Amino acid sequence: MALLDTFRPVSALSKLLDKEREAILKSDFETLQSLAKPKEKLVSLVARSRTPASRLTALQKRLEHNKRLLLASAKGIHAARENLVAISSASNDFTTYGPEGVMTQLSCKPLTIKKKS
Repeated sequence: MALLDTFRPVSALSKLLDKEREAILKSDFETLQSLAKPKEKLVSLVARSRTPASRLTALQKRLEHNKRLLLASAKGIHAARENLVAISSASNDFTTYGPEGVMTQLSCKPLTIKKKS
């Protein structure tokens, strides 16, 4: 029975890592947030257990893989945020070069339609 008790936190952490991976791939941030505390507890239990080194190595690889996915996701979100800021702060001016090679600002004016009465 002691052998089964040793592997329970490992299998629970393994299942949690699967859920975490799915949540990362789906950008389900609420699920990721809800998995943080249980993950912390399970990692602590696994650290205190007498788990064979091969199982720990496999878990460590999965933890690192999920970490890389999270970092890539955060990097993508950061890039998207920067793009949105750049788009929203873009001016309505257009910069071009004239025939003499001098840079010129052209303002974009809103189009209006005048109705003749």
